[in-house]
Amino acid sequence: MKIFNRRGQTAMLFTLAAIPLFGMIGLAVDIGWAHFRQEAAQTAADAAAMGAAKAAYTTSGGTGMTCTASQIACYATEYTCPSTLTGTPANNIIAGCMWAKENGFVTAGRQKVTFQSGVGAAPTAAGVTMSYWIIVRVSETVPQLFSAVLGFPTASVTARATTGAREASSGGCVITLDPTASASLRMTGTTNLNTGCGVFVNSNAGDAITAVGGGTINTTGSARTEIVGNFSGSGNIQINGVAGSPLIGRPRISDPFADLNPPTVPSPTRSVPSLGSHDTANLQPGYYPSGINLSSHQVANLAPGVYYVDGGIDLGAQTTLNGTGVTLFVKSGIVNMSGGAAVSLSAPSSGDWQGILFFQDRGNNLAATLVGGTTQQMNGALYFPAAQLTYTGGSSTNATATTIVSNTLSLVGNSNIAAAASTNYTGNSGGVSLID
Repeated sequence: MKIFNRRGQTAMLFTLAAIPLFGMIGLAVDIGWAHFRQEAAQTAADAAAMGAAKAAYTTSGGTGMTCTASQIACYATEYTCPSTLTGTPANNIIAGCMWAKENGFVTAGRQKVTFQSGVGAAPTAAGVTMSYWIIVRVSETVPQLFSAVLGFPTASVTARATTGAREASSGGCVITLDPTASASLRMTGTTNLNTGCGVFVNSNAGDAITAVGGGTINTTGSARTEIVGNFSGSGNIQINGVAGSPLIGRPRISDPFADLNPPTVPSPTRSVPSLGSHDTANLQPGYYPSGINLSSHQVANLAPGVYYVDGGIDLGAQTTLNGTGVTLFVKSGIVNMSGGAAVSLSAPSSGDWQGILFFQDRGNNLAATLVGGTTQQMNGALYFPAAQLTYTGGSSTNATATTIVSNTLSLVGNSNIAAAASTNYTGNSGGVSLID
């Protein structure tokens, strides 16, 4: 009988199996190291972009961030950071190069750091218009250890970050959101808007603000009227204020309530009781699937809380609506407040809905009308992001703390807004942000 020596076979099989096994282990190590360097490159790109944008914002004091401004550099094509960085940076881009260096990346050897910068919309974020944008690209060639045996001696890692700096803006307490509409803010008749917190019109149209029959926007204190486009009027239109003439050609601002989420449908389900002329209803928060509708001379008093309304809100002439600490969310239907209605409403002063008085759902683009009588008082945010809003704020002596944000806005009669509503949403102050 012939006996085979199995020890030699086992050693041979182990050797053959070990080669791909160690190859896979080596590949995993190389991939892990490349991923680690990728994360490091991204951190350096983010820090460099934010540092350069912050330097531009700080140098300019938050305004006048242009390519001709001192210590603010613009590069339409890529600028490569120098390999040697010492002393005080000559401009904001060199400051960004120093931030990349602090995070382990310089233009030398296997590494490269580049910048692009300018005004308007960055090439990597075409839909975002900023006062000043910066793109940083960081790259590194990473040596491979085990993968080199398979013919891959190096791997390339790249990272990119885009930041934007927005000029400090009054933002305003009267804001229209439509980016292109003519007459985004329309003044009809002899209309006077007096505001201590400013106006901002996001439309780029040459007639973004129009007046038919005359109109005046008067801002006080440091408040301004700011327009992405320009203004015109078939009648006599005046836009002025203590801070000077309107600012045109401004970069767009975003919706200050973009992070405001609609409420969930509450319980219980409620309805307005049947009322006769001159009758009064005391309403409680909840879900109103058939709307809140009042006919002539009827009165409704709202208890504090959130009113979730399907079917709209309709106030006829000579009706009265009162409420303190209320939020009216309109999921569907129109909001129609006829002239002559006596309205006294204020938003909650604390909690999740602090400062939010009206909120028409973003999917509801039906035109809304808030035109009450001369004693009308609505303190809080009037948020109609998808709708045309027609508004009058009562007599010029009734100063309110109100923020109006609508897709477009038509002002009728006189309105006097002393200050913005106090909400949990800070809106559109200047600053620096990571875009992409």
